[in-house]
Amino acid sequence: MSSVFAWKKMALRLTVPLLLVGLYGCSTVNQYNELTAEDIDMVPAASVQSAEKWAEAEQGDKPKLAIAFGGGASRGMMHLGVMKALYEAGIDADIVTGTSVGSIAAALYSSNEYPDIERKMFAFSEHEIVDINLSGAGLIKGKALAKWIDKHAGYEDIGDLPVTTGIVATNLTQQKAVMFTGGDIGWAVQTSSSVPGVFVPVYHHGDILVDGGVLSLVPVYAARQLGADIVIAVDVFCSLPPPLEYSAIDTMANTFWVQSCIAAQDEIDSADIVLAPVSPDPSLVNFGGSAERTAAMNVGYQAMMEALPALKAKLTALK
Repeated sequence: MSSVFAWKKMALRLTVPLLLVGLYGCSTVNQYNELTAEDIDMVPAASVQSAEKWAEAEQGDKPKLAIAFGGGASRGMMHLGVMKALYEAGIDADIVTGTSVGSIAAALYSSNEYPDIERKMFAFSEHEIVDINLSGAGLIKGKALAKWIDKHAGYEDIGDLPVTTGIVATNLTQQKAVMFTGGDIGWAVQTSSSVPGVFVPVYHHGDILVDGGVLSLVPVYAARQLGADIVIAVDVFCSLPPPLEYSAIDTMANTFWVQSCIAAQDEIDSADIVLAPVSPDPSLVNFGGSAERTAAMNVGYQAMMEALPALKAKLTALK
């Protein structure tokens, strides 16, 4: 999984030594023009479709349920618990969207049955996706993450996924949020997870694209744009600030947390069901072993279980 603060901490530890020894040389270039991107309308949409729409709908129509998986570094393990609770309840999403670590959750949800996702995430090692790049473009190439996703998704194109999927990134050149709906799944996730200044950014038709969390931390608006009638927003980031001590790293991390969470609040609040599980580990860089991952999964599971009655009521009301 990608992690905003994991990579920022790594960057701070590696940047000075690299500068001192003069290792900045030829850069990896990530150019993915084949990805199909559309602009996201970053305005609130009605959380519930009008009664008139459903009165006019053909018999057998059902509301479209979406999950918007938010960014949050290693706290993304809580997404797994949300998936588990829905799987046990027999509730399947029609649409998924994801930002940063949430884009990994979205890609895996769309391409795997839940038991396979759980197995893969408990076997996962963050070292599998770290590919060092010695240049001024960024310290992490990002291509290892793309390869990992492609390996575990098993589909060649976002449009081929069994579940409608949108992967969110930030277009820095045009200063707007975009959503990938076609093209290589791994490339899309890599772009969504490309923390500025740490990952080598992505070129897309001449524009520079980076982490989706810059403008859309929990991609509710993207889910609406894909046709969702009911959206579950999974915010694994804002419920708990990162540890704060008198250091540059902690100050930077908490500044980013404050800015991101304030900016994201309107979008998160526009969802029909908002989950904000509190991580059992305040760190944003510690995936831990089996015990830590289980604890994080259980917190997400409990949050979704508590929200199930409200979700079922909304699904029933729109039938």
